[in-house]
Amino acid sequence: MLEPSYVSGLADGEGCFCVSISPRKLKEVQWEIRPSFSISLNKKSKGILYQIRDFFQCGFIRPSKKDNTYKYEIRELKELAEKIIPHFQKYHLYTEKKKDFETFEKVVRMMRQGKHLSFDGLKEIVSLIVNMNPHGKKIYNRKEIADLMNV
Repeated sequence: MLEPSYVSGLADGEGCFCVSISPRKLKEVQWEIRPSFSISLNKKSKGILYQIRDFFQCGFIRPSKKDNTYKYEIRELKELAEKIIPHFQKYHLYTEKKKDFETFEKVVRMMRQGKHLSFDGLKEIVSLIVNMNPHGKKIYNRKEIADLMNV
């Protein structure tokens, strides 16, 4: 069994707290918000990802189509709120990733309250996440989305 502090340390270095935004058709709110937590490792280290999945008792592991890595990922809102967030509240992050976690935590809480289902709530979420993971890859530029929504 992995030590909780080891899991936090690995996430601090190789993990990602992400909130993605994508267009959604035929809905009152035109954008969908999807939070996820992931850890990516080289194929040779994928055994650790299975131990992390066992540690959290949720999520899935998949190979990357682009490189020689595997990714452990959790996308279910309930699992993020009840397993991932409490872990990192207790076993802290120490790098810049701590700020992303704090924003991620707020977004998950807002989604559990249903705020992402209203235009005003969506605007508030976008205003929070616009600066998350500044070096991460983005399909939709969050600044452009924020501008479209007048955030």
